[in-house]
Amino acid sequence: MISEQTAGRRKKQPLFRRYFFITASIVVLALLILGSTMIVFTASQWWTERTEALTVNARSIVSAIRSNDPDKFLAGGPDMDDFIDNLKIVSSATGSDFFLVDNDGRVIACKEAGQIHKLDDCVYHAGLQITENYMLRAIRSGFRDYINDEVFGSGKFVIAVPVVIHDTPIGALFGVEDAITGLLPYVLSILKTFFFSMIVALLLCSILIYFFTRGITRPLYEMEKVTKHFAKGEFQHRANENYKRGYLSEFAVALNQMADELAVEEEAQRSFIANVSHELKTPMTSIGGFIDGILDGTVPKEQETQYLRIVSKEIRRLSRIVVSMLNLSKIEAGEVDLSPVRYDIGAQLFETLLPFERTIDDKQIQIEGFEDMGVVNVTADRDLIQQVIYNLLDNAVKFTPQGGTIFVNAKPTEKGVRVTIRNSGAGVSNEEISRIFERFYKVDKSRSFDVKGVGLGLYIVKTIINMHDGTIRASSKEGEYTEFSFELPN
Repeated sequence: MISEQTAGRRKKQPLFRRYFFITASIVVLALLILGSTMIVFTASQWWTERTEALTVNARSIVSAIRSNDPDKFLAGGPDMDDFIDNLKIVSSATGSDFFLVDNDGRVIACKEAGQIHKLDDCVYHAGLQITENYMLRAIRSGFRDYINDEVFGSGKFVIAVPVVIHDTPIGALFGVEDAITGLLPYVLSILKTFFFSMIVALLLCSILIYFFTRGITRPLYEMEKVTKHFAKGEFQHRANENYKRGYLSEFAVALNQMADELAVEEEAQRSFIANVSHELKTPMTSIGGFIDGILDGTVPKEQETQYLRIVSKEIRRLSRIVVSMLNLSKIEAGEVDLSPVRYDIGAQLFETLLPFERTIDDKQIQIEGFEDMGVVNVTADRDLIQQVIYNLLDNAVKFTPQGGTIFVNAKPTEKGVRVTIRNSGAGVSNEEISRIFERFYKVDKSRSFDVKGVGLGLYIVKTIINMHDGTIRASSKEGEYTEFSFELPN
């Protein structure tokens, strides 16, 4: 069988390889884009520099003309010989082809054959005719361009400089250079340097990416193992929070906090199941025992009514538990829709308190707060708010000691209505008051006068108030009072 460690390593490797491959691909793509951009930029720069150099050389040849007579210059002689010598020197030094063309576009001097009467000996320039369009541009102001046509050939840098003697244009000096022949060695040298640098950069980046990727995937794999334990209900496991990368530490902290909350929820649910089982089992056992006693005659006739009252009380207790669980199920499933109406919540407080009158009298509880309360209107779901008020008043009556006091009041606020229900008594500790609205949570049984219930009442209360976009708070001072107050918007 394959061990868990081996299986985990196999799962880990694809994640590591994918992450490494993606990161490395991004680096390679970035380097290729950088290299392409650099080649285009350097080629453009090279073209600019070469055409500029051709133009400068052509102007230097033209500026060396010392003839004062255009006709004598064109007819040949010492001035033309000097011109051709300069033309040959510059052409050989630069590896370019410079030649002189008259106004009609005919070549009259070149580096190969010299003057016009010898051009038949030049293979390239013999019969070369510059078109009228090129000549117009050349004589007017000159030009420099990259050309592919039948006149100059394909892939040529061409420059033209007008030749003027004593304000008389006699033609133009053309300079031609093979772009591919000149550019290719230049680009190749750049590519060699670039590829060597790219290989070195890729090696270094690969090493860095390897350790960087391991630094990310390894914690993720460790967290994956922890989450698998969580899925099995093993919440005692924790993720390592001491990572160098802050976001991984934050993720680990959040994961551990989730585990803490799940553990609390798990414990609460177990407690809930135990409480429900106990709360359902005890009254059902009592009911079954009393009924059986009445049926088989064990219970005397004169005590049947008394035991039937106990059975009735236990049945009502079971009903309250079932209703609470059904309400919770409907609320959490989103099956409860609000039906808001405008009504007097002060009158609702008084009406809800009436069913507790007998218990209040038996315990000699004093009710305060109604004497200075007028009409307080609110817009809310009357039935749901009735449930909130009933639960809060029920708690207040149960936990108020003999001869204690309950304060009930409702008053308008700037944004809505605030309802306050406060009872004197043992109070609740700060730790317990902070958790009192949690689902399934019950206040310490050793401090409560009533241990019946499954810890759903106050959770349902808070949920209903939240459905109304309201707020509810609980405060207490041990040995003095416990207070609940909620606010509903208008």
